Amino acid sequence: MGHHDHPSDEVMIKQYIKIALALFFLTVITLVASWNWIPAGWGELGSTIHIMVGLLIAFIKAAMVIYIFMHIKFDNKFLRAFIFVPLFLLAVLSFALNVLGP
Repeated sequence: MGHHDHPSDEVMIKQYIKIALALFFLTVITLVASWNWIPAGWGELGSTIHIMVGLLIAFIKAAMVIYIFMHIKFDNKFLRAFIFVPLFLLAVLSFALNVLGP
């Protein structure tokens, strides 16, 4: 496929449904990850792990939405870099601030 060549509507609808199901599944995983599954004895490290797992899932979901629903998949690679590199840097910054703390 060339620049801005889109597949048929039927193919896109199937892809939208797959992504919507994946987003639902990841939302359920986020809910489960928010429960206290790390022993209380871990203290602040346990809280940090909870937050990092939630952030990781959120960034995966954001990337999926940007890539498919915002049709970045069909734009050139240079434009994708302007979107995903800052998203990656935001993820690194979020994780670093969470681990290192204020």
